[in-house]
Amino acid sequence: MKVSHRITAPLAAATLLVFSSIAAAGSAHAGTMSASMEKKLVAVCEAIKDNNRLSLYRAIKASGVSYRTLAEGLVCNGQDMYSFAMNNKANETGALIAKRTNLDERSLTAKR
Repeated sequence: MKVSHRITAPLAAATLLVFSSIAAAGSAHAGTMSASMEKKLVAVCEAIKDNNRLSLYRAIKASGVSYRTLAEGLVCNGQDMYSFAMNNKANETGALIAKRTNLDERSLTAKR
């Protein structure tokens, strides 16, 4: 039986961008990302879009990357985590992201 995983191109491309910037901060070999890490970061974007706090918590924990680091570099469909949540009407996950990154939601929405 063949199992295929469907990853949308924008999510995958955006995930590559964030991991490259995260890896660049810690290593000189920042050009590549493992398929496993890409899958984990795509899962973070999908959990945000699904507006499921528990799934988001689990996806971030599985990625091994902190909320703050992801908030500074993760790009989901060309948007930062919080903007992606708000544009997908994912208020629950947006509130969690703001809380975990010590960001004020009112100032974030004012920037739009």
